[in-house]
Amino acid sequence: MASIVPSWLKAFFAAKDSHKELLNYSLFKDLDTHQRRMVGELLHSREYKAGDPVFEAGHPVEVIYFIQSGEMELTYPQTDSDPNLFSHPQFIGVLDHFDTQKRHASAKAITELKLLALSVSDLHDLCNRDTALGVKVLQACCEYLASLCEKKEVLPKR
Repeated sequence: MASIVPSWLKAFFAAKDSHKELLNYSLFKDLDTHQRRMVGELLHSREYKAGDPVFEAGHPVEVIYFIQSGEMELTYPQTDSDPNLFSHPQFIGVLDHFDTQKRHASAKAITELKLLALSVSDLHDLCNRDTALGVKVLQACCEYLASLCEKKEVLPKR
């Protein structure tokens, strides 16, 4: 009987990792279960039909979007470049947020699109409340931005 109690207690108190899917996104790859739960509680689901606009160039970056399913197209109105396609597990908004805090591109759904939206202000508040989480997310942001530079996927010239 004594050997059953420890496993029962462990199962009873073990928190279910209901936000394990956040590990798919590089910004959250180093977060522990508790930190993922904290981020997950701030996420809002958004759905778009093919052809629906998601945001317009020039608007403030209020939200970082994480693609759950479907495809999104980004077009840069200030350049002649071809549109960029984004799909799961990519995210949109970090580069714009750290640059001008305005959207550099317009986005629309190419297929049915499911997104998770994270308010930039909620993310800032969370990082201020949990500095360990903030350091992990900031480091992941730096790695992401460095990878864009390595791929030469930098902002279009203005």
